[in-house]
Amino acid sequence: MIMNDLDAPGLTVDKGLQALLDSVAQDPTGPLTVGVAGPAGHGKTALLAELERVHQRAGIAVRTAAPTPDEPVDPDTVVLVDDAHLLDDARIEALLRLVAGRRHRLVVAHRPWPRSAAFSELVDALRRDGQAVLLTPFTREQTAAYLAATPQLGRPADLVDFVHTQTAGVPRDVERLARGLAGPDSRTGATVDPPRSVILEFGPDLDVQPTEVRRLLLAVAAGGALPVSMLGTLLGRDPAGVDELIATTRAAGLLGADGRLAPIVRRAVATLSPTTERTAVWRRLTELQLARGGAVLPLVRSLLAVGALGDCPPATLAAAADEALADEPAFAAELFAAATAAGGPP
Repeated sequence: MIMNDLDAPGLTVDKGLQALLDSVAQDPTGPLTVGVAGPAGHGKTALLAELERVHQRAGIAVRTAAPTPDEPVDPDTVVLVDDAHLLDDARIEALLRLVAGRRHRLVVAHRPWPRSAAFSELVDALRRDGQAVLLTPFTREQTAAYLAATPQLGRPADLVDFVHTQTAGVPRDVERLARGLAGPDSRTGATVDPPRSVILEFGPDLDVQPTEVRRLLLAVAAGGALPVSMLGTLLGRDPAGVDELIATTRAAGLLGADGRLAPIVRRAVATLSPTTERTAVWRRLTELQLARGGAVLPLVRSLLAVGALGDCPPATLAAAADEALADEPAFAAELFAAATAAGGPP
């Protein structure tokens, strides 16, 4: 799904997508009405680029912009539209007319969110009158195939496991990590953590997110169970508003369908978020957990794992120490000491 800049470019696709590409290659002028849905970083743009190459090789004109409402579109031109979820209603209506007319060949790629009423109608029309394609994370086998196409890496099983676990198979992140691991500074010794250069590549992805999404990411990065009610209090949203933020974050390719962050994303969120923002969110999160009588030890473990134990208030550290005392007295002693050092009572 993602272009490999290290060697010969190519797509890593599943059988369904390969069947689509094969069908277009065999009959570039055949019927084509496809809606392609997937979060950011799952290969929509790469798929459209491959379809554009196939049609251009066949001598077919390609249009890559949605038409305006009154703009005529040549039926012999294939229309490939990316990021359709960002279009205004007028251009969405223009695409709807192309679908309804059944004379044009078009592929429309979009994220699953946001979805206006007009956009939902377009998605339904593409599914009803054509084919709906859902882009998902790589399987382990697809990750292995992608890495095998990177000669600098080789294909040891432990490397495949490392990359797939760190990225949860998100194609964009597999590509980033593969490129980073192929660098001269990463090809010696055992692979334990992603290179810092790879973590830094997530900076622009995080910077463009709304403040509420960044706070949600920080909350999830802290670990532990996060009931919607607690997230609502933390983020100042009602349950419907929390659901909308979760949908936005998933559509950005940063939050998995299971509500978890891939390890590499979690590290990026913890490392690249402004310290004041991270501290404010994590302190408030621990206060809310204490107030509801919930366990804070899992949260403290998560903060310790990312080197952010200093963001814990003394009361949280002391409560976590109490929870750990019976089974892990040595760890509890460390937490009591940290609580005292942070200003808690000795």
